[in-house]
Amino acid sequence: MKNEQILTRADGSQVKIVAELFTSPSVDFSIGNYVLFRPNAESKWSLCGDRPHPDHRSMSVDEYVKHGRPEMLQVASIAEILKVNRDLRLQFEALH
Repeated sequence: MKNEQILTRADGSQVKIVAELFTSPSVDFSIGNYVLFRPNAESKWSLCGDRPHPDHRSMSVDEYVKHGRPEMLQVASIAEILKVNRDLRLQFEALH
């Protein structure tokens, strides 16, 4: 089961946030996320990285905010990602 949302930014770029539900016998369920980006509606989607900059631990807070955060958190906010997760969880709970 998947839920996705496409956000169009003021500059015309687009962000696609995807939440995917995984189930297993030992765990009730878990949700995985990934974020895609494209500079305009005609471009191909590009998968955003989920790892911080390799030197993120030695960066100042300002440097981390500007350059150290994972790419997915540079193009999508935590709130936007959590909203897609919540919507998926509500869909799942409505079926069970």
